Amino acid sequence: MSLRVRLLLMFGGIVVITVALVSYAVSVGARRAFERADDQRTTAVSGQFRREFELQGQSVSLRAAAIARSQSLRNVALSLSAPGGDPAPYVNLAASLAAEQQLDYLEILSQDGTIISSAQWPARFGVRLPWVDEVPDWNRQAAFLQNEENPQGTELALVSVRVLSAADRGFLVVAGQRIDSSFLRSLALPEGTRVLLWRPLGTGRELEDTQGTVNVPAELKPMLEASLRERMDVGRIVHLDEDGMYTAHAIPFTGLDSKQPLAVLVVASSRRELSDLQNRIRNTGLLVAGGGILLSIIASGWSAARISRPIEELSFAAQDVAAGNWERKVHADSGNKDEVSQLVASFNQMTDELLRQRDRALQAERVAAWRELARRLAHELKNPMFPLQITIENLMKARQQNSPEFDEIFAESTSTLLAELSNLKKIVGRFSDFSKMPVPQWQRVNMNHMLEEIARLFTPQLASAAKPIKMETRLTSGDPNVSGDPELLRRALENLVLNAIDAMPDGGTLRMTTSASGQNVAIEISDTGAGFNEEEASRLFTPYYTTKQHGTGLGLAIVQSVISDHGARISVSSRPGEGTTFRMEFQRTPAKQTSDAAMGKA
Repeated sequence: MSLRVRLLLMFGGIVVITVALVSYAVSVGARRAFERADDQRTTAVSGQFRREFELQGQSVSLRAAAIARSQSLRNVALSLSAPGGDPAPYVNLAASLAAEQQLDYLEILSQDGTIISSAQWPARFGVRLPWVDEVPDWNRQAAFLQNEENPQGTELALVSVRVLSAADRGFLVVAGQRIDSSFLRSLALPEGTRVLLWRPLGTGRELEDTQGTVNVPAELKPMLEASLRERMDVGRIVHLDEDGMYTAHAIPFTGLDSKQPLAVLVVASSRRELSDLQNRIRNTGLLVAGGGILLSIIASGWSAARISRPIEELSFAAQDVAAGNWERKVHADSGNKDEVSQLVASFNQMTDELLRQRDRALQAERVAAWRELARRLAHELKNPMFPLQITIENLMKARQQNSPEFDEIFAESTSTLLAELSNLKKIVGRFSDFSKMPVPQWQRVNMNHMLEEIARLFTPQLASAAKPIKMETRLTSGDPNVSGDPELLRRALENLVLNAIDAMPDGGTLRMTTSASGQNVAIEISDTGAGFNEEEASRLFTPYYTTKQHGTGLGLAIVQSVISDHGARISVSSRPGEGTTFRMEFQRTPAKQTSDAAMGKA
């Protein structure tokens, strides 16, 4: 992933995360503010309901007291208190008094709770109401909720009871006002707020709002039942109508006994305002995020122009240096003193120092190589020079003494001289071969076929030896072809085979293996000889180093040079007593061939 893409992702990520966090914080803050406002609205509406309830109760109580104090009712009470008083003529009295005082419910009871007259249900004449005995002094009792029965069913009413005494007898006036949608309409509701009243008992149209009776929504009923069962406020988010979701609070109201709630007030606040606000926040966040991403693209492009380009140039320059072009330089902006410019300056300084170090190393290597060459030449030439000197001295001595055996001595000496001169020629030839390694002539080489040819060449010789060596080949079934010089590769492989044979004077197994994987072909030549220790193995490819009694120590150095010229690598693994394995890894089209071809075209 490029630096430009990383900068874009970094800037874009910062913008998106920041916008997301801000949007989330604003959304959470808005939701909490809405919930606080909703609690305040619920408290205000429920408080208004209670105040309206108290006002209506006081009004009902005043009208009930007015009826109890009226002269007409007092005359009725005196008539009924007389011996033989008959209540039948007064059955419809309550209806006229209720109409006069604008009451929905009105009943006149005797002291024991027997109905004398009922405005809402005249047929209940003579029915006794036992609940009137629960309060010792009704004149001090405030208005309360009561389920009132009528021919149509049971309705919720705000009821007040007052006592009338006449001729040592008591009478009760039970006055009431219906609690329904008209009562709810008297409440001043905030915008987006609905108020509903639910009665567990009733005509079946149990839920009422300001417009009338409505069906109980499926999501609301569990909350109502929970408030009724627990006798406590319950709040939930429910779906009430097409306006969407509401935050609803259910508040139970009890009757005279304060045990079982007779009604549940529902205050529901629409969440549309919150939803719209959250949508605006989300849309604004998306807009800001989009703008931020656009700005991040511009910022990343600008940053990349100042940062990534010099770094990319540094990367390419480092690759060139790794490929051997140590003179590679990177342009540095002299007017800029930031970290990237300092890095470029340090890179150029590094390449300058590498060039100086390389020159010093090359000079030191040349001196060391000439010294080693001189030492090796002196060592190799010293052995044949001594016989030459002795032979020539013997010839001179025989000639001076006029020895009769001079001809015989001359023939023997010249034979010795020729043999040692031939040895000197071979030594010089080996050094000459090492110094004049030819350039590979590239062509397609099948490594399986080459190893099979080498095996056919050495197998008869190895099998007929006094201590035979077994030759094994394990060739890959994949593509064994590489690009190389078949003559140079054959010389290198035969050299390794000869070394393996020399390592097994007592016989053993020589194994040649090929394997192919992707663009690589590997060759292994293994023996079961004495092997090398770690120090010896690390010096095997050093020129002039040998562990044998004969040889110049140039064989493996030549092998390494050939393998290196083919863009391949050679390694050795060995343990004393377990044998040695040489492994060569080739590329099907080595980079060295590509560079040589490019140089040839140039």
